[in-house]
Amino acid sequence: MQQLLGRTLLEKRESKGISISRAAQDLLIKKEQLESLESGDWENLPEPPFVRGFIKNYGDYLGLDTDHLLALYRREYDASKHPSANLKGRKLKRFVITPTTMVTITSIFVVGLFIIYLVTQYLSIVSSPKLDVFAPPADTTTSAPVIRIDGKTEPGATVAVNGDFAAVDQEGNFQYQYTLKDGQNIIEIIAAKRLSPKSKVTRIVRLSR
Repeated sequence: MQQLLGRTLLEKRESKGISISRAAQDLLIKKEQLESLESGDWENLPEPPFVRGFIKNYGDYLGLDTDHLLALYRREYDASKHPSANLKGRKLKRFVITPTTMVTITSIFVVGLFIIYLVTQYLSIVSSPKLDVFAPPADTTTSAPVIRIDGKTEPGATVAVNGDFAAVDQEGNFQYQYTLKDGQNIIEIIAAKRLSPKSKVTRIVRLSR
């Protein structure tokens, strides 16, 4: 059923002998939207702010009281009963996994793993190898002419005790028999990896016969 606002617009346009096509061309508004205004078909019109703009321009174009037209619109339009075409047609976008998407995700994942690998390798090169010496204690006195040096470093690192290499197993464990001289012995245990800084632990052992 045509409402008062639409009937007012239609009758005024027809009384002026203006076709709907001409009005649409003059106002730069789609013909279908003017037809919806005249028929009160709110569901096929855009958001209310745009509709109010259409009514004001159309009313000015036809020589009508736009305040009165807008008052009619507010009285006749019920947003709960007449959702706009934009709102009615709006759909939530869903994330769809396509072959292209899978290729992109896989590529990003592979590149990420490669970057992590490079960072890990770089850090392993520039960092000093871990070095723990379990025996002898930091400052000790003994009567035994030979002591055993026990420790652990990183796999792949080399260990030297006062310049002599100690055997390191696959897990980084090492042992070394060190012959003491009388008095104070300063023992330097050094762990090294290729291109990385060295790690050093010093032990002082006194031989007292």
